[in-house]
Amino acid sequence: MKIKNIKSWVFLFFLLFLWYVPRNTAPGGFFENYILLRWSTYLIIPTVSIVFLYLRFYLKPKLKVPSIILPITAVLLIILLSGIINNSSLIAVLFTALTYLRYPLLFILLINLGIDDKVWNLFLKGFFLLLIIQIPEIAYRYFAMGIRWDGISLTMGPWGTFDLGVYMIYATALVAAKSLIVKLNKIHILLIASFFFIALVGEIKVYVFAAPLIAGVVILTHLKSNFLKKKTLITTAVLISILVIALIVIVEKYKKVFPEAIAGQRVMKMAVLQERPSLPGRVSSFIDIIETVQTDKLNFWIGWGPGSSLVGGFLVGEGKIFQFPIQHKNQLGETFVDIGLVGMIAYYWLLIWLFLMYLKHIETEKDIAYIVLNRALIGMWFFYAFLGPWYDLVWRHDSPNFIFYFLSAAVYTRYRKNKNESIAD
Repeated sequence: MKIKNIKSWVFLFFLLFLWYVPRNTAPGGFFENYILLRWSTYLIIPTVSIVFLYLRFYLKPKLKVPSIILPITAVLLIILLSGIINNSSLIAVLFTALTYLRYPLLFILLINLGIDDKVWNLFLKGFFLLLIIQIPEIAYRYFAMGIRWDGISLTMGPWGTFDLGVYMIYATALVAAKSLIVKLNKIHILLIASFFFIALVGEIKVYVFAAPLIAGVVILTHLKSNFLKKKTLITTAVLISILVIALIVIVEKYKKVFPEAIAGQRVMKMAVLQERPSLPGRVSSFIDIIETVQTDKLNFWIGWGPGSSLVGGFLVGEGKIFQFPIQHKNQLGETFVDIGLVGMIAYYWLLIWLFLMYLKHIETEKDIAYIVLNRALIGMWFFYAFLGPWYDLVWRHDSPNFIFYFLSAAVYTRYRKNKNESIAD
């Protein structure tokens, strides 16, 4: 078997592992008695990276180290500095560093391994297959067994619905990009309808409200250079109509699927409005933390130290943040608590590096498949960098991070190839 084929199947196996295993370590999952599997990537990724980089360096002594290493290094240094100043434990520093940087470091490994169109196409086929088989499973569990909410997917485990929501957002970005650039067909419409159905019965609100916005980002990105094309305008109108209709239907059907949730939300809403008139708890938690920092004079710039946002069971004690009465549920808040405002700026430097790379790539690209992937990644990036962190935890989920950085590495590999070919010409 060729090395390229081995790489393709290794990536698929890793996706399969991340898709099912970590979330099934939750209480009630298949692996609830094997809690260490939840943190397996903290060992697997560094180990595999060292082995592959050694082999790669042995075969070709010169490694490709892109300038993304600069923001990665900045984040690492801030984590170390915060840990020293706040007297954090070595374990907390190590696991915080791996939490934030294991997938960006994997990105560097992937571009050295080389990901061509055959490799990432096979990867996306596996991704869509795993996602599509969720549709009949969830339909059966809802209609035949009456199961809703977090337990809607047996195979993905009790904590799998959030990951599932991110997968569907990624898939929606890919479907929107392909519909605009290649052709909109019935399968695309059926997939989007199925995603909204899953979001309804699984109460995956992040998909219901984020998917139209992410698709909108993909549409706007494509319209920038194709506004006058009749096909583009028609496809855009159809996609927007589908997404708007689906959103309206879901909001209306929610009352019938979760009647008991409506009454509970009314009580919760009244409590939240008394405390904060305009923002729900998951969105306002970053603001709550800033207000607490100001009140308690905690370290605004470098955080309270690595591990301060962690819940127990992470090989470290419960984080310092939990001594304060705040609704701490979104990723911006966690990052701010761990490494402060300077750390957040460094991490967004990393994300902005990726965005600028997408823009450089599209200027050199003529292959339709890569153009589709590029446009879709911009939509994924918008969710990853802006929508997701405000709502809930995104950066610390295994498989969504792996998918995002894997596809980004494919685009970067192609960009470097295009650039080298243009120099040679």
